[in-house]
Amino acid sequence: MWLILLFCVTSAMSQSLRLPAVFADHMVLQRDKEVPIWGWAEPQQEVSLVFNGQTVTTRADAEGRWKAAFQSMPAGGPYELKVNSGNTDLKLVDVMVGEVWLCSGQSNMDMRLIKIWDDERIERDLQREGLRLFRVDRAIADEPQDDVDARWAECEPSEARMFSAVAYFMGAELQRELGVTVGLIHTAYGGTPAEAWTPLSRLSANPELSPIPERWEARIAKYKADLKAYESAVAAGDPQAKKPSEPPARYAPGGLFNAMVHPLIPYAVRGAVWYQGESNTWRAMQYEPLLGEMIHSWRDHWGQGSLPFGVVQLPNYEVPPRVPPGVYSWAELREAQLHVSQELDEVGLAVTIDIGDPTDIHPVDKEPIGKRLARWALSEAYGNDLIHSGPIYTGYEIVDDKVYLEFENIGSGLEARGGGPIKGFVIAGSDRKFRWAKAVVEGDRLVVSEAKVKTPLAVRYAWADNPYWANLINAEGLPASPFRTDDWEGITQDSR
Repeated sequence: MWLILLFCVTSAMSQSLRLPAVFADHMVLQRDKEVPIWGWAEPQQEVSLVFNGQTVTTRADAEGRWKAAFQSMPAGGPYELKVNSGNTDLKLVDVMVGEVWLCSGQSNMDMRLIKIWDDERIERDLQREGLRLFRVDRAIADEPQDDVDARWAECEPSEARMFSAVAYFMGAELQRELGVTVGLIHTAYGGTPAEAWTPLSRLSANPELSPIPERWEARIAKYKADLKAYESAVAAGDPQAKKPSEPPARYAPGGLFNAMVHPLIPYAVRGAVWYQGESNTWRAMQYEPLLGEMIHSWRDHWGQGSLPFGVVQLPNYEVPPRVPPGVYSWAELREAQLHVSQELDEVGLAVTIDIGDPTDIHPVDKEPIGKRLARWALSEAYGNDLIHSGPIYTGYEIVDDKVYLEFENIGSGLEARGGGPIKGFVIAGSDRKFRWAKAVVEGDRLVVSEAKVKTPLAVRYAWADNPYWANLINAEGLPASPFRTDDWEGITQDSR
Protein backbone atom coordinates (compact mmCIF):
# COMPACT_ATOMS: atom_id res chain seq x y z
CA MET A 1 0.00 0.00 0.00
CA TRP A 2 1.76 3.15 -1.21
CA LEU A 3 -0.49 5.58 0.57
CA ILE A 4 -0.13 6.45 4.23
CA LEU A 5 -3.35 5.90 6.16
CA LEU A 6 -3.13 7.70 9.45
CA PHE A 7 -6.73 7.66 10.54
CA CYS A 8 -9.48 5.17 9.86
CA VAL A 9 -12.80 4.70 11.60
CA THR A 10 -13.89 1.08 11.63
CA SER A 11 -17.28 -0.38 12.30
CA ALA A 12 -16.02 -1.72 15.60
CA MET A 13 -15.23 1.80 16.77
CA SER A 14 -18.74 2.98 16.01
CA GLN A 15 -20.48 0.82 18.60
CA SER A 16 -20.34 3.31 21.48
CA LEU A 17 -21.49 6.90 21.75
CA ARG A 18 -18.77 9.05 20.29
CA LEU A 19 -18.24 12.43 18.68
CA PRO A 20 -15.63 13.30 16.06
CA ALA A 21 -12.63 15.30 17.26
CA VAL A 22 -14.00 18.57 15.91
CA PHE A 23 -16.70 18.47 18.62
CA ALA A 24 -14.86 18.92 21.90
CA ASP A 25 -14.33 21.17 24.91
CA HIS A 26 -13.43 24.77 23.96
CA MET A 27 -14.91 24.48 20.46
CA VAL A 28 -16.62 27.32 18.61
CA LEU A 29 -19.92 26.78 16.82
CA GLN A 30 -20.87 29.07 13.95
CA ARG A 31 -23.39 31.75 14.87
CA ASP A 32 -26.42 32.65 12.73
CA LYS A 33 -26.37 29.34 10.84
CA GLU A 34 -27.85 25.90 11.34
CA VAL A 35 -25.24 23.86 13.22
CA PRO A 36 -24.90 20.21 12.14
CA ILE A 37 -23.58 17.75 14.70
CA TRP A 38 -22.88 14.09 14.13
CA GLY A 39 -21.23 11.03 15.59
CA TRP A 40 -21.58 7.33 16.33
CA ALA A 41 -23.67 5.22 18.69
CA GLU A 42 -25.15 1.74 18.97
CA PRO A 43 -27.02 0.93 15.74
CA GLN A 44 -30.66 2.08 15.87
CA GLN A 45 -30.07 3.68 19.28
CA GLU A 46 -31.80 6.99 20.02
CA VAL A 47 -29.46 9.97 20.57
CA SER A 48 -30.49 13.11 22.46
CA LEU A 49 -28.58 16.40 22.41
CA VAL A 50 -29.06 19.48 24.60
CA PHE A 51 -27.37 22.83 23.96
CA ASN A 52 -28.17 26.45 24.81
CA GLY A 53 -31.85 25.82 25.44
CA GLN A 54 -32.32 23.53 22.45
CA THR A 55 -33.03 19.80 22.61
CA VAL A 56 -32.87 17.63 19.51
CA THR A 57 -33.33 13.90 19.13
CA THR A 58 -32.22 11.58 16.37
CA ARG A 59 -31.47 7.90 15.87
CA ALA A 60 -28.35 6.06 14.76
CA ASP A 61 -28.63 4.15 11.50
CA ALA A 62 -27.80 0.48 10.95
CA GLU A 63 -24.08 1.30 10.93
CA GLY A 64 -24.28 3.36 14.10
CA ARG A 65 -23.98 6.76 12.43
CA TRP A 66 -26.20 9.64 13.46
CA LYS A 67 -26.62 13.29 12.57
CA ALA A 68 -28.65 16.15 14.02
CA ALA A 69 -28.66 19.94 13.85
CA PHE A 70 -29.24 22.90 16.15
CA GLN A 71 -31.07 25.95 14.90
CA SER A 72 -29.06 29.10 14.29
CA MET A 73 -27.98 31.01 17.39
CA PRO A 74 -26.46 34.40 18.15
CA ALA A 75 -22.92 34.64 19.50
CA GLY A 76 -22.52 33.73 23.15
CA GLY A 77 -21.17 31.31 25.69
CA PRO A 78 -19.59 29.55 27.39
CA TYR A 79 -22.17 26.76 27.18
CA GLU A 80 -22.32 23.02 27.78
CA LEU A 81 -23.27 20.45 25.16
CA LYS A 82 -24.83 17.26 26.53
CA VAL A 83 -25.25 14.12 24.45
CA ASN A 84 -27.03 10.97 25.64
CA SER A 85 -27.59 7.58 24.09
CA GLY A 86 -28.80 4.64 26.16
CA ASN A 87 -26.74 4.53 29.34
CA THR A 88 -23.94 6.71 27.96
CA ASP A 89 -23.63 10.45 28.55
CA LEU A 90 -21.15 12.89 27.06
CA LYS A 91 -20.65 16.48 28.17
CA LEU A 92 -18.61 19.15 26.43
CA VAL A 93 -17.79 22.33 28.33
CA ASP A 94 -16.63 25.85 27.51
CA VAL A 95 -18.38 25.80 24.15
CA MET A 96 -18.70 29.18 22.43
CA VAL A 97 -20.90 30.40 19.60
CA GLY A 98 -19.16 32.83 17.29
CA GLU A 99 -17.33 32.81 13.96
CA VAL A 100 -15.49 29.84 12.44
CA TRP A 101 -12.98 29.92 9.58
CA LEU A 102 -11.25 27.03 7.82
CA CYS A 103 -7.60 27.84 6.97
CA SER A 104 -5.87 25.55 4.49
CA GLY A 105 -3.06 25.26 1.97
CA GLN A 106 0.60 24.30 1.90
CA SER A 107 3.68 25.43 3.81
CA ASN A 108 3.02 29.16 3.95
CA MET A 109 -0.37 28.54 5.55
CA ASP A 110 1.22 25.86 7.70
CA MET A 111 4.05 28.16 8.90
CA ARG A 112 3.76 28.36 12.68
CA LEU A 113 3.60 31.52 14.75
CA ILE A 114 6.87 30.56 16.47
CA LYS A 115 8.60 31.09 13.09
CA ILE A 116 7.35 34.70 13.10
CA TRP A 117 7.51 35.65 16.77
CA ASP A 118 9.89 34.24 19.35
CA ASP A 119 8.52 32.85 22.62
CA GLU A 120 9.12 36.12 24.43
CA ARG A 121 6.99 38.07 21.97
CA ILE A 122 4.30 35.40 21.90
CA GLU A 123 4.07 35.60 25.68
CA ARG A 124 3.94 39.40 25.56
CA ASP A 125 1.77 40.16 22.51
CA LEU A 126 -0.45 37.13 21.95
CA GLN A 127 -4.16 37.90 21.81
CA ARG A 128 -5.52 35.27 24.17
CA GLU A 129 -9.13 36.36 24.59
CA GLY A 130 -11.76 35.49 22.03
CA LEU A 131 -9.75 33.02 19.95
CA ARG A 132 -9.99 29.22 19.84
CA LEU A 133 -7.63 27.00 17.84
CA PHE A 134 -8.07 23.63 16.15
CA ARG A 135 -4.96 22.29 14.39
CA VAL A 136 -5.37 19.16 12.27
CA ASP A 137 -2.39 16.81 12.27
CA ARG A 138 -0.96 15.96 8.87
CA ALA A 139 -2.48 12.86 7.34
CA ILE A 140 -2.99 11.23 3.95
CA ALA A 141 -5.59 8.66 2.93
CA ASP A 142 -6.71 6.92 -0.23
CA GLU A 143 -10.37 6.93 0.89
CA PRO A 144 -12.47 9.65 2.58
CA GLN A 145 -12.01 9.49 6.36
CA ASP A 146 -14.45 10.14 9.20
CA ASP A 147 -12.20 11.80 11.76
CA VAL A 148 -8.97 13.70 12.30
CA ASP A 149 -6.30 13.78 14.97
CA ALA A 150 -6.84 17.20 16.54
CA ARG A 151 -8.39 19.05 19.46
CA TRP A 152 -9.77 22.48 20.25
CA ALA A 153 -7.70 24.68 22.53
CA GLU A 154 -7.81 28.15 23.98
CA CYS A 155 -5.36 30.62 22.51
CA GLU A 156 -2.52 30.25 24.99
CA PRO A 157 1.18 30.62 24.11
CA SER A 158 1.83 26.87 24.28
CA GLU A 159 -0.90 26.27 21.70
CA ALA A 160 -0.54 29.36 19.53
CA ARG A 161 3.20 28.95 18.93
CA MET A 162 2.53 25.85 16.78
CA PHE A 163 -0.53 27.29 15.04
CA SER A 164 -0.70 28.83 11.57
CA ALA A 165 0.63 32.39 11.73
CA VAL A 166 -1.54 33.57 8.82
CA ALA A 167 -4.64 32.06 10.42
CA TYR A 168 -3.80 33.57 13.82
CA PHE A 169 -3.28 37.09 12.45
CA MET A 170 -6.48 36.88 10.43
CA GLY A 171 -8.47 35.55 13.38
CA ALA A 172 -7.11 38.14 15.80
CA GLU A 173 -8.09 40.95 13.43
CA LEU A 174 -11.59 39.51 12.94
CA GLN A 175 -12.07 39.09 16.67
CA ARG A 176 -11.08 42.70 17.37
CA GLU A 177 -13.45 44.00 14.70
CA LEU A 178 -16.42 41.68 15.34
CA GLY A 179 -16.20 41.39 19.12
CA VAL A 180 -17.19 37.70 19.16
CA THR A 181 -15.24 34.50 19.71
CA VAL A 182 -13.46 33.33 16.56
CA GLY A 183 -12.62 29.67 16.00
CA LEU A 184 -9.82 28.85 13.57
CA ILE A 185 -9.37 25.45 11.93
CA HIS A 186 -5.79 24.99 10.68
CA THR A 187 -5.59 22.15 8.17
CA ALA A 188 -2.48 22.56 6.02
CA TYR A 189 0.42 20.47 4.75
CA GLY A 190 3.68 21.80 3.32
CA GLY A 191 4.89 20.96 -0.16
CA THR A 192 1.50 19.84 -1.47
CA PRO A 193 -0.30 20.54 -4.76
CA ALA A 194 -3.90 21.67 -5.07
CA GLU A 195 -4.99 18.36 -6.58
CA ALA A 196 -4.17 16.62 -3.28
CA TRP A 197 -6.83 18.83 -1.66
CA THR A 198 -9.43 18.11 -4.36
CA PRO A 199 -11.67 15.01 -4.41
CA LEU A 200 -10.30 12.45 -6.86
CA SER A 201 -13.73 11.95 -8.41
CA ARG A 202 -13.93 15.64 -9.32
CA LEU A 203 -10.52 15.56 -10.98
CA SER A 204 -11.31 12.44 -12.99
CA ALA A 205 -14.64 13.83 -14.19
CA ASN A 206 -13.16 17.10 -15.47
CA PRO A 207 -11.57 16.78 -18.95
CA GLU A 208 -9.16 19.62 -18.19
CA LEU A 209 -8.01 17.95 -14.98
CA SER A 210 -8.22 14.22 -15.70
CA PRO A 211 -4.56 14.13 -16.86
CA ILE A 212 -3.58 14.79 -13.23
CA PRO A 213 -4.76 11.45 -11.76
CA GLU A 214 -3.72 9.68 -14.96
CA ARG A 215 -0.19 11.02 -14.59
CA TRP A 216 -0.13 9.98 -10.94
CA GLU A 217 -1.28 6.44 -11.72
CA ALA A 218 1.40 6.18 -14.40
CA ARG A 219 4.00 7.38 -11.91
CA ILE A 220 2.92 4.78 -9.35
CA ALA A 221 2.93 2.03 -11.99
CA LYS A 222 6.46 2.99 -13.04
CA TYR A 223 7.62 3.02 -9.44
CA LYS A 224 6.22 -0.48 -8.86
CA ALA A 225 7.88 -1.77 -12.02
CA ASP A 226 11.20 -0.15 -11.09
CA LEU A 227 10.96 -1.55 -7.56
CA LYS A 228 10.33 -5.04 -8.91
CA ALA A 229 13.31 -4.72 -11.22
CA TYR A 230 15.46 -3.50 -8.35
CA GLU A 231 14.44 -6.42 -6.13
CA SER A 232 15.24 -8.85 -8.94
CA ALA A 233 18.64 -7.22 -9.41
CA VAL A 234 19.39 -7.48 -5.70
CA ALA A 235 18.37 -11.13 -5.68
CA ALA A 236 20.73 -11.72 -8.61
CA GLY A 237 23.59 -10.17 -6.64
CA ASP A 238 23.91 -6.96 -8.67
CA PRO A 239 26.00 -4.56 -6.52
CA GLN A 240 25.03 -1.62 -8.74
CA ALA A 241 21.30 -2.00 -8.13
CA LYS A 242 19.73 1.28 -7.08
CA LYS A 243 16.46 1.38 -5.20
CA PRO A 244 13.91 3.71 -6.85
CA SER A 245 12.45 6.62 -4.92
CA GLU A 246 8.81 6.22 -3.93
CA PRO A 247 6.57 9.07 -5.16
CA PRO A 248 5.69 11.32 -2.20
CA ALA A 249 2.29 10.26 -0.92
CA ARG A 250 1.37 13.89 -0.21
CA TYR A 251 1.18 14.46 -3.98
CA ALA A 252 -1.58 11.89 -4.45
CA PRO A 253 -4.72 13.39 -6.00
CA GLY A 254 -7.43 13.58 -3.34
CA GLY A 255 -5.22 12.24 -0.56
CA LEU A 256 -5.28 15.33 1.65
CA PHE A 257 -8.93 16.07 0.96
CA ASN A 258 -9.74 12.56 2.16
CA ALA A 259 -7.74 12.82 5.39
CA MET A 260 -7.70 16.49 6.36
CA VAL A 261 -10.87 18.06 4.90
CA HIS A 262 -13.52 15.38 4.48
CA PRO A 263 -13.66 14.54 8.22
CA LEU A 264 -14.56 18.18 8.96
CA ILE A 265 -17.57 18.22 6.64
CA PRO A 266 -20.23 19.53 7.32
CA TYR A 267 -18.97 21.45 10.40
CA ALA A 268 -20.57 24.88 10.15
CA VAL A 269 -18.08 27.56 9.10
CA ARG A 270 -18.38 31.14 7.89
CA GLY A 271 -15.83 30.60 5.15
CA ALA A 272 -12.41 29.32 4.13
CA VAL A 273 -9.05 30.88 3.30
CA TRP A 274 -6.43 29.30 1.09
CA TYR A 275 -2.67 29.94 0.78
CA GLN A 276 -1.21 27.54 -1.77
CA GLY A 277 0.18 27.45 -5.29
CA GLU A 278 3.94 27.16 -5.04
CA SER A 279 3.76 23.42 -5.79
CA ASN A 280 1.65 24.06 -8.89
CA THR A 281 3.70 26.80 -10.56
CA TRP A 282 5.14 24.40 -13.15
CA ARG A 283 1.54 23.79 -14.30
CA ALA A 284 0.35 27.34 -13.67
CA MET A 285 -2.07 27.59 -16.58
CA GLN A 286 -3.84 24.45 -15.39
CA TYR A 287 -4.26 26.01 -11.96
CA GLU A 288 -7.25 28.13 -12.92
CA PRO A 289 -9.60 25.18 -13.61
CA LEU A 290 -7.97 23.21 -10.79
CA LEU A 291 -8.50 25.85 -8.11
CA GLY A 292 -12.00 26.51 -9.41
CA GLU A 293 -12.87 22.82 -9.24
CA MET A 294 -11.46 22.54 -5.73
CA ILE A 295 -13.54 25.48 -4.52
CA HIS A 296 -16.69 24.12 -6.18
CA SER A 297 -16.10 20.69 -4.63
CA TRP A 298 -15.67 22.08 -1.12
CA ARG A 299 -18.78 24.22 -1.51
CA ASP A 300 -20.75 21.23 -2.77
CA HIS A 301 -19.61 19.03 0.11
CA TRP A 302 -20.53 21.72 2.64
CA GLY A 303 -23.81 22.37 0.86
CA GLN A 304 -22.97 26.07 0.60
CA GLY A 305 -22.74 27.17 -3.02
CA SER A 306 -21.57 30.64 -2.05
CA LEU A 307 -19.22 29.73 0.81
CA PRO A 308 -16.84 32.72 1.11
CA PHE A 309 -13.38 31.67 -0.04
CA GLY A 310 -10.32 33.89 0.34
CA VAL A 311 -7.22 33.18 -1.76
CA VAL A 312 -3.73 34.45 -0.99
CA GLN A 313 -2.07 35.38 -4.28
CA LEU A 314 1.54 34.22 -4.39
CA PRO A 315 4.06 36.85 -3.21
CA ASN A 316 7.14 38.07 -5.04
CA TYR A 317 9.96 35.53 -5.12
CA GLU A 318 13.23 34.76 -6.93
CA VAL A 319 15.72 37.12 -8.60
CA PRO A 320 13.96 40.13 -10.15
CA PRO A 321 14.44 40.67 -13.91
CA ARG A 322 16.65 43.53 -15.07
CA VAL A 323 15.15 43.70 -18.56
CA PRO A 324 11.47 43.99 -19.52
CA PRO A 325 9.99 40.69 -18.34
CA GLY A 326 8.54 38.10 -20.68
CA VAL A 327 7.15 34.77 -19.47
CA TYR A 328 7.22 33.56 -15.87
CA SER A 329 5.46 30.64 -14.20
CA TRP A 330 4.75 32.50 -10.94
CA ALA A 331 3.16 35.33 -12.90
CA GLU A 332 0.97 32.83 -14.71
CA LEU A 333 -0.12 31.22 -11.46
CA ARG A 334 -0.98 34.62 -9.97
CA GLU A 335 -3.09 35.25 -13.06
CA ALA A 336 -4.92 31.96 -12.47
CA GLN A 337 -5.64 33.01 -8.89
CA LEU A 338 -6.86 36.41 -10.09
CA HIS A 339 -9.15 34.88 -12.70
CA VAL A 340 -10.73 32.48 -10.22
CA SER A 341 -11.44 35.39 -7.86
CA GLN A 342 -13.12 37.24 -10.73
CA GLU A 343 -15.06 34.31 -12.18
CA LEU A 344 -16.49 32.78 -8.99
CA ASP A 345 -18.84 34.59 -6.64
CA GLU A 346 -17.70 35.20 -3.07
CA VAL A 347 -14.04 34.45 -3.85
CA GLY A 348 -11.56 37.08 -2.69
CA LEU A 349 -7.90 37.75 -3.42
CA ALA A 350 -5.25 38.94 -0.98
CA VAL A 351 -2.47 40.41 -3.13
CA THR A 352 1.00 39.99 -1.60
CA ILE A 353 3.54 40.93 -4.30
CA ASP A 354 4.86 43.65 -1.99
CA ILE A 355 5.70 41.49 1.03
CA GLY A 356 7.55 38.45 -0.31
CA ASP A 357 11.21 37.51 0.02
CA PRO A 358 13.37 37.07 -3.11
CA THR A 359 15.57 34.50 -1.37
CA ASP A 360 13.02 32.54 0.65
CA ILE A 361 9.90 30.82 -0.64
CA HIS A 362 8.59 31.10 2.94
CA PRO A 363 8.50 34.85 3.67
CA VAL A 364 8.14 35.57 7.38
CA ASP A 365 6.04 38.72 7.07
CA LYS A 366 2.75 36.92 7.67
CA GLU A 367 0.91 39.56 9.70
CA PRO A 368 -0.11 41.76 6.73
CA ILE A 369 -1.30 38.66 4.87
CA GLY A 370 -3.58 37.69 7.73
CA LYS A 371 -4.84 41.25 8.02
CA ARG A 372 -5.58 41.48 4.29
CA LEU A 373 -7.56 38.26 4.47
CA ALA A 374 -9.45 39.67 7.44
CA ARG A 375 -10.11 42.89 5.54
CA TRP A 376 -11.60 40.91 2.66
CA ALA A 377 -13.70 38.82 5.06
CA LEU A 378 -14.99 41.88 6.90
CA SER A 379 -16.09 43.40 3.61
CA GLU A 380 -17.42 40.40 1.74
CA ALA A 381 -18.54 37.95 4.46
CA TYR A 382 -19.74 40.52 7.00
CA GLY A 383 -20.78 43.46 4.84
CA ASN A 384 -18.53 46.09 6.37
CA ASP A 385 -18.15 49.20 4.21
CA LEU A 386 -14.45 49.22 3.36
CA ILE A 387 -12.11 48.76 0.43
CA HIS A 388 -10.94 45.18 0.82
CA SER A 389 -8.48 44.94 -2.06
CA GLY A 390 -6.02 46.86 -4.14
CA PRO A 391 -6.81 47.83 -7.75
CA ILE A 392 -8.01 44.94 -9.91
CA TYR A 393 -7.75 45.25 -13.68
CA THR A 394 -11.11 44.97 -15.49
CA GLY A 395 -10.56 46.12 -19.08
CA TYR A 396 -8.71 48.30 -21.56
CA GLU A 397 -9.14 50.55 -24.58
CA ILE A 398 -6.49 51.36 -27.20
CA VAL A 399 -6.54 54.88 -28.59
CA ASP A 400 -3.75 55.66 -31.07
CA ASP A 401 -0.47 54.89 -29.28
CA LYS A 402 -1.92 54.72 -25.78
CA VAL A 403 -3.62 52.00 -23.76
CA TYR A 404 -6.26 53.11 -21.25
CA LEU A 405 -6.67 50.67 -18.36
CA GLU A 406 -9.71 50.36 -16.12
CA PHE A 407 -9.82 49.01 -12.58
CA GLU A 408 -12.15 48.21 -9.73
CA ASN A 409 -11.29 48.64 -6.05
CA ILE A 410 -9.50 51.91 -6.74
CA GLY A 411 -10.75 53.29 -3.44
CA SER A 412 -9.82 56.93 -3.08
CA GLY A 413 -7.66 56.82 -6.19
CA LEU A 414 -4.74 55.24 -8.01
CA GLU A 415 -1.21 56.17 -6.99
CA ALA A 416 2.36 54.95 -6.61
CA ARG A 417 3.59 53.56 -3.33
CA GLY A 418 5.90 56.13 -1.80
CA GLY A 419 5.06 58.72 -4.45
CA GLY A 420 6.89 59.31 -7.71
CA PRO A 421 6.23 57.58 -11.04
CA ILE A 422 4.19 54.41 -11.32
CA LYS A 423 6.46 51.48 -12.20
CA GLY A 424 6.01 47.91 -13.31
CA PHE A 425 4.31 48.29 -16.70
CA VAL A 426 5.53 46.93 -20.03
CA ILE A 427 3.97 47.37 -23.46
CA ALA A 428 4.27 45.51 -26.78
CA GLY A 429 3.19 45.89 -30.38
CA SER A 430 2.81 43.37 -33.16
CA ASP A 431 6.39 42.16 -32.67
CA ARG A 432 5.38 40.98 -29.18
CA LYS A 433 8.55 42.49 -27.79
CA PHE A 434 7.85 44.08 -24.43
CA ARG A 435 9.37 47.41 -23.46
CA TRP A 436 9.22 49.34 -20.22
CA ALA A 437 6.30 51.75 -20.36
CA LYS A 438 5.19 54.99 -18.79
CA ALA A 439 1.98 54.87 -16.74
CA VAL A 440 0.06 58.02 -15.82
CA VAL A 441 -3.11 58.35 -13.74
CA GLU A 442 -5.97 60.00 -15.60
CA GLY A 443 -9.04 60.14 -13.37
CA ASP A 444 -10.03 56.58 -12.54
CA ARG A 445 -7.97 55.17 -15.40
CA LEU A 446 -4.32 54.54 -16.06
CA VAL A 447 -2.77 55.57 -19.39
CA VAL A 448 0.16 53.42 -20.55
CA SER A 449 2.46 54.25 -23.46
CA GLU A 450 5.99 54.06 -24.86
CA ALA A 451 7.34 56.24 -27.67
CA LYS A 452 8.76 53.31 -29.66
CA VAL A 453 5.46 51.40 -29.64
CA LYS A 454 3.23 53.28 -32.09
CA THR A 455 0.54 50.61 -32.35
CA PRO A 456 0.27 48.87 -28.98
CA LEU A 457 -1.37 45.48 -28.66
CA ALA A 458 -0.64 44.38 -25.11
CA VAL A 459 0.17 45.72 -21.66
CA ARG A 460 1.39 43.75 -18.67
CA TYR A 461 1.85 44.79 -15.06
CA ALA A 462 4.10 43.15 -12.47
CA TRP A 463 4.56 40.23 -14.84
CA ALA A 464 7.52 38.44 -13.28
CA ASP A 465 8.28 35.95 -10.54
CA ASN A 466 9.58 38.85 -8.46
CA PRO A 467 8.12 42.16 -9.67
CA TYR A 468 9.80 44.12 -6.87
CA TRP A 469 9.57 47.35 -8.86
CA ALA A 470 5.77 47.19 -9.21
CA ASN A 471 4.30 49.99 -7.07
CA LEU A 472 0.70 50.62 -8.16
CA ILE A 473 -1.63 50.89 -5.16
CA ASN A 474 -4.88 52.57 -4.22
CA ALA A 475 -4.94 55.45 -1.76
CA GLU A 476 -5.81 52.94 0.96
CA GLY A 477 -2.32 51.47 0.50
CA LEU A 478 -3.35 48.10 -0.97
CA PRO A 479 -1.31 46.79 -3.94
CA ALA A 480 -2.72 46.16 -7.39
CA SER A 481 -2.80 42.58 -8.63
CA PRO A 482 -0.48 41.66 -11.50
CA PHE A 483 -2.28 41.29 -14.82
CA ARG A 484 -1.96 41.31 -18.59
CA THR A 485 -4.29 42.47 -21.35
CA ASP A 486 -3.18 39.75 -23.82
CA ASP A 487 -3.77 36.02 -23.95
CA TRP A 488 -0.54 35.07 -25.69
CA GLU A 489 0.93 31.64 -25.08
CA GLY A 490 2.61 31.23 -21.71
CA ILE A 491 5.53 29.24 -20.43
CA THR A 492 3.28 26.61 -18.80
CA GLN A 493 0.76 26.48 -21.66
CA ASP A 494 1.26 22.79 -22.39
CA SER A 495 2.04 21.57 -18.88
CA ARG A 496 -0.68 19.23 -17.71
